[in-house]
Amino acid sequence: MRWLSDVEECFFTCFCPADKRVKCTLNLLRFSAKDWWRLINMSYTPEQRATVSWEQFSEMFRSRFVPLVERERLSQEYLDLRQGTESVTEITKIFTERTMFCPEFASSEQAQMTQYLSMIKTDIRQFVSTQCYGSLVELQEAARRR
Repeated sequence: MRWLSDVEECFFTCFCPADKRVKCTLNLLRFSAKDWWRLINMSYTPEQRATVSWEQFSEMFRSRFVPLVERERLSQEYLDLRQGTESVTEITKIFTERTMFCPEFASSEQAQMTQYLSMIKTDIRQFVSTQCYGSLVELQEAARRR
């Protein structure tokens, strides 16, 4: 998941056009991932290979390298995340990492803010929830200040 995220950031940085993303990504595959793509590639015609979109490729990649059971476990960890003895900075880092693995629960900034509020300690939540925040970053900063 982190590798896919890194590749997508490169697309943004390099202004990679959508129709070239899969082709560029194939050069970054290593070891078992390269072998996996070679096997898939053998079953595709050249025309089919040329039409694989980034969305299709990344879904195939996730299905192969991040098994469903693992994605479900990560999703449950995200939903169950609660601040214990961690500082706000530490729990915010954990929250950010878990959010990356659960994009279905982080579809909007408001959804992330709601989840973040639900996982911080009650005394911090009570303090920060009395204000309105325009962004997740603002909410996290208020929690740190508290």
